[in-house]
Amino acid sequence: MTGTTPRVQSGAWVGKGVSLDPSCTIGQGTSLLGKVTVGERVRIEPNTVVYGPVRIGPGSFIGPNVVLGFPSRTELTASVSQGRDIHDAPGRSELLIGRNCIIRSGTCIYSDVSIGDDVSFGHNVMVRENVRIGGNTLIGTGVVIDGSCKIGERVSIQTGGYICTGSTIEDSVFLGPHAVFTNDKYVAQKQTKLIGPTVRRGASIGANSLLMPSIEIGEGSVIGAQSLVVHDVPARTIYVGAPARKLKNVPADWRTSLLRP
Repeated sequence: MTGTTPRVQSGAWVGKGVSLDPSCTIGQGTSLLGKVTVGERVRIEPNTVVYGPVRIGPGSFIGPNVVLGFPSRTELTASVSQGRDIHDAPGRSELLIGRNCIIRSGTCIYSDVSIGDDVSFGHNVMVRENVRIGGNTLIGTGVVIDGSCKIGERVSIQTGGYICTGSTIEDSVFLGPHAVFTNDKYVAQKQTKLIGPTVRRGASIGANSLLMPSIEIGEGSVIGAQSLVVHDVPARTIYVGAPARKLKNVPADWRTSLLRP
């Protein structure tokens, strides 16, 4: 790309700490603030705001009206109390976006988030701080992922899912539309440690299911749609109902996500 310059459309603001690859495109009205590194062939659509430190990997697409690197409560409070710009708040943690990611319009991703390669986001997704998302994962439209969550590779979270703080989702898990995770067994009536569910590798959770705090869904298990899961579920079993009870073992010939390469 020697001899070329980035395509920065009129009305875009590129701060002094920004590094742009010559092959990238920055849309009209976009603001890049603080330490922001934009890789090869990245396209950022109009009216997006990026609060550094942020790194965007090669080949990624950032849709219009996206916010990247939004501050945690601690960072926001520090910036306001000290009269600093958000990207200049002390102790800011980096947002890292991998290669060939797609982040669609209306999405907000906080600081201190790591996103692997080939991750795709729907529209209007919220990802809070201290979240790790593995490669080749799909995050559907309207999904909310609260802080301190670990999400593996090849995970599929369908439209409207809610992943509470402190949840763990291992590789190749499928979550149907509007699946909900919870972490407060006393619903704010007394102090308790907030522990979200753990969903082991290859499990599938049906649409509109509700997982109660700290439970574990075993490897390769299947939870039926609209189930209320209140206890741990053993590996390779099918649970259905409210409260969920065992229906049977997962048939040997089922091609669950556990079997995918």
